[in-house]
Amino acid sequence: MMTEQHRRVLVVDDEASVRDVLVTALRRKSLIIDQASDGSEAIDLLQQHTYSVVLLDMMMPGIDGYGVLDAIDHTLANAPIVLVVSGAARAVLQDLDSRKIHGIIRKPFDPHEIATVVHSCAELRGRSALETMALATMMTGAPLIALLKL
Repeated sequence: MMTEQHRRVLVVDDEASVRDVLVTALRRKSLIIDQASDGSEAIDLLQQHTYSVVLLDMMMPGIDGYGVLDAIDHTLANAPIVLVVSGAARAVLQDLDSRKIHGIIRKPFDPHEIATVVHSCAELRGRSALETMALATMMTGAPLIALLKL
């Protein structure tokens, strides 16, 4: 059984409707969900809590996803990061070669698939990005790899 810190997920997106869909899907998996509507709020929450997974929108006003990733890289705990992106995922991947990204999900997405991916990442916390993707793929029938289609 997962402890509270291993069930806590941070959803970061400036669009309330996207956050609502993600939160609803994730609560069905009995996960504890915190929400941030911008990068600054996300960084504050990351300093207060340990997360099993962070779902991170890259394009936000103010501190964007790149700024949040910088904060995670330099000062915060190591949680699996799943990016939630619109459009050109390939460009995002090229910008983030050296970062520890555990997956990329493109909008629009299937909320049930998201919940399965996040739950798998939560159970696999502490593993490398590649190992998490491979094991989550085996556990869930390929959502992470399938969602990386560019």
